[in-house]
Amino acid sequence: MYPTWRWYGPKDPITIDEVSALDIRGVVTALHHIENGAVWSREEIRQRKKELKEMPWSVVESVPVHEGIKQNSEAAPKLLENYRQSLQNLAAEGITTVCYNFMPVLDWTRTRLAVPVPGGTTVALRGLDLLAFDLFILNRPHAAEDYPAELVELATDHFEDMSEADKQEVTDNMLKGLPGSEESFELATFKQAIEPYRHISSVEFKENLQRFLEAIVPTAAKEGIKLTVHPDDPPWPVVGLPRIVSTRDDLKDILAMVDDQASGICLCTGSLGSRADNDLPGMAREFLDRIHFVHLRNVARAPHESFRESGHLQGDVNMADVMGELLKAKVDVPYRPDHGFTLFDDRKRETYPGYSLYGRMRGLAELEGLRAGLSATARG
Repeated sequence: MYPTWRWYGPKDPITIDEVSALDIRGVVTALHHIENGAVWSREEIRQRKKELKEMPWSVVESVPVHEGIKQNSEAAPKLLENYRQSLQNLAAEGITTVCYNFMPVLDWTRTRLAVPVPGGTTVALRGLDLLAFDLFILNRPHAAEDYPAELVELATDHFEDMSEADKQEVTDNMLKGLPGSEESFELATFKQAIEPYRHISSVEFKENLQRFLEAIVPTAAKEGIKLTVHPDDPPWPVVGLPRIVSTRDDLKDILAMVDDQASGICLCTGSLGSRADNDLPGMAREFLDRIHFVHLRNVARAPHESFRESGHLQGDVNMADVMGELLKAKVDVPYRPDHGFTLFDDRKRETYPGYSLYGRMRGLAELEGLRAGLSATARG
């Protein structure tokens, strides 16, 4: 394993000069300014490499999968052709690890972005705020049928206690797009965006993922690219949208769709670790040879499929056990500290939610210390 750092390009509040001062071996970035579904040209890729100032571009996170592919629409063949061309252009520029996700409409979602915790601020997700949004702000048809009756009752009481500012905050966080997201919405356009998925079952959605992989993996294999699918974040349905990359069985199914080393996993310990029934050390052990990229993040779970993000070594995921399994890999896999508290001077600058400088530096230091200790123990 070797450490990397996610950087959002020239508009990132953290400069590449600050990133280059960190003890890392590569940068994780993407061309967020390019429209979803368009080809990433070699010229644009070279420009981003130039902006990295000699720092290696270790991982692309992400080349977005267009909704037309996810829905298997009439536009899918052209969109798949563009995706293949983007992979070919990346490979031609020497970039061969590409992360993607197959979450419909929304990328990672949070309802609150500044939940106070000792020593800093962090984020929270998937509690009664999300249910209240789905039931009473979005007013999704038949939404109550997706939840147990007692949870609907709790969410109803919660919504009645929310101030107008609370409701606006939750709505903004759900719709406006968090770092790495490729879309933002108003309430009306969001309703339009999720409408097609009322008619796509989880089984059909998984078939669409298989079609994507069958079309893309041969190109990736030919070009020497390692594709890595990021787990659903959160790993439960959100406003009725299907989730198919949330459990050990999901990952096993995906790897079997096109059984090739070019099709692999991004092991995100935060996303997968949000579910108590996911055995992270076991998953790392089982899928070790197909894990091409790692996000190390920790969470403190709470009732009603909710959680708060925690320090990298302080949550419900046993990071030492997970890393111990990952260190058995025969290849050097990139990892990045994923999310972090808002600490020190981070509070004085407009950093992206979860993507602070000092908070992630703390996580990086903790994880590198853990890695060094485990490696020394294994040698000893």
